[in-house]
Amino acid sequence: MLDIKVHKRYKSRRRQVDIDCVATIEDSITTAFYGKSGIGKSSVLRMIAGLESPDSGKIVFNGVTWFSSDEKINVPIAKRKLGFVFQDYNLFPNMTVERNLKYASSENKIAPEILQIVDSTGLTQLLASYPDELSGGQKQRVAIVRALCQKPEILLLDEPFSALDDEAISDLISEIKLIQKKLNMMIVVISHRKDVIFEMAQSVVYLKTKGIIEQGNPEEILNRSF
Repeated sequence: MLDIKVHKRYKSRRRQVDIDCVATIEDSITTAFYGKSGIGKSSVLRMIAGLESPDSGKIVFNGVTWFSSDEKINVPIAKRKLGFVFQDYNLFPNMTVERNLKYASSENKIAPEILQIVDSTGLTQLLASYPDELSGGQKQRVAIVRALCQKPEILLLDEPFSALDDEAISDLISEIKLIQKKLNMMIVVISHRKDVIFEMAQSVVYLKTKGIIEQGNPEEILNRSF
């Protein structure tokens, strides 16, 4: 279980943005973060990952405190048991698919269970290819499998389907579901598309203005909120 209670303020010369999030993320399911552009969804994900620090609050995963402003705790990114997939893939362009996966793996060796996922996601024949030789869907598959090479307990997906067509999205969601079932993993995803959330998530955290947050199943939250 992941418990989040964070606040962060961003200030510029023209405006001030306050981001607040209070949520409980359950194990072994997919939870989606939803809200209008600029509400702070990606910032919350980055705070969970340790890529940004909240101004105040607490983040606790399975009883272990990752961040606490009161206790002055801020666990480094490398020690948080998670994988992060960005919408722009973030693959190393000068490395083959195989090298990208090995770079993220312990002792530069792809684990047998990851090789099974490589095979099930149709990437085996692409191991010698470079990122610029792949389609958007193939790049995102590689990015997801590379995140899994770190053996995370949480997979964070930040708008992972933004550059893909509907057919590629549906295929990739099916593969993510299979991976989640195989690894019994918590997944947190950001998507601006309601259809993607309905297909993929069992829980939704809906961030609204002035720190208002709703959490529940997609049918309850999204059908009422639109």
